[in-house]
Amino acid sequence: MQMKKIRKQIIGDINNTNAIIINGDVSIDQQIFDNIQNLLIEILRKDFERFSADAINNAKDELNKFITSLFEKLVKDQQEQLIEKFNNPSIQVFLHDTLIGYISNEDEIMKEFIIDILIDRLKIDNNSTEKAILNEAIKLIPNLNMSTSSLIALMNLRHYVVSTNHSFMLESFFRQLSPIINISCNINKIDIEYIIENKCTKTISGIFPIDTYENHLLKQYDLYFRQIGTREELEKFSEIHPEIMHQVNNDGTSMFYYIDSEMNYWKFSDANCKLFYKRLRERQQEYIIPLVEELKKTKPLFTEKQVREYLCNINQNWECACKLLNCLELKTLDLSILGSYIGSKIINKFTNTPSLSISSLSNPIAL
Repeated sequence: MQMKKIRKQIIGDINNTNAIIINGDVSIDQQIFDNIQNLLIEILRKDFERFSADAINNAKDELNKFITSLFEKLVKDQQEQLIEKFNNPSIQVFLHDTLIGYISNEDEIMKEFIIDILIDRLKIDNNSTEKAILNEAIKLIPNLNMSTSSLIALMNLRHYVVSTNHSFMLESFFRQLSPIINISCNINKIDIEYIIENKCTKTISGIFPIDTYENHLLKQYDLYFRQIGTREELEKFSEIHPEIMHQVNNDGTSMFYYIDSEMNYWKFSDANCKLFYKRLRERQQEYIIPLVEELKKTKPLFTEKQVREYLCNINQNWECACKLLNCLELKTLDLSILGSYIGSKIINKFTNTPSLSISSLSNPIAL
């Protein structure tokens, strides 16, 4: 990554000094950059004693990339002040594992995950339970490959829920998962064993195994995965109940959208009944709920087979993904909190959805 010195400064309090500018966007005071670089080298001093001269030089280049990428993310999130925590002994211990994972990893996506986990660690208190989970995550992430990380992300999808007022965005969400879905055909039993051994999973006891992924989608997107309606049907219904066309969100739109340019067929705008009804109550529009229930009766839910066909029309490799998620080995195997954290991080990265805190992992993600 090319860096050049200019008379510009964003991060740092020293006036009229040279600064390093990164990608023409983020500038860092030269002294601050050098101080952080020296701190990181000192944290790795014992490790460097075992490195060759060339390996040390390569590691220092990686550290410069690490600092650059870290500052880009912190500035984007307006969290530059978190750098002040680098002097905390607990953070320095965490930094050591972070740096070892970063400089030893050749996968750029995994390097990005490592920095994201460090930022999460900088945001929390030393005495929190989240600290222990992040300590485990930063040690595990560098050892994951595309198969094991995709397996964890896929298993997390069985609990993942996105919330949107525009359900057509769900198709975009499913498309964005393609890098994970494409790997699913190469995942095998050794990948499952690996994530079990590394405490990413827990066994589900009792007589209720995990549901099929298709049925999970039917439950969570019970307005989206329904048969389409015709314009004639909607017009007849609205003649009797004109309130069905009222605005139901802050975007000023109704609860329907047409799926074709001729406006002959429609679907519900919302994807999830529960979240939709919650918003209607908040808007004091409870009177619409019985009408939605009446319309739902005329538009049956998809079958599980139809859900899989829908996914396979987006990407044929969804067939592999669904078979994997529904296989006997995973039927009584769920993600631990560590696995859920890593899985959500991976999904957030590929779909550009907001990242949740560890304590909020079960909350819906807003598209």
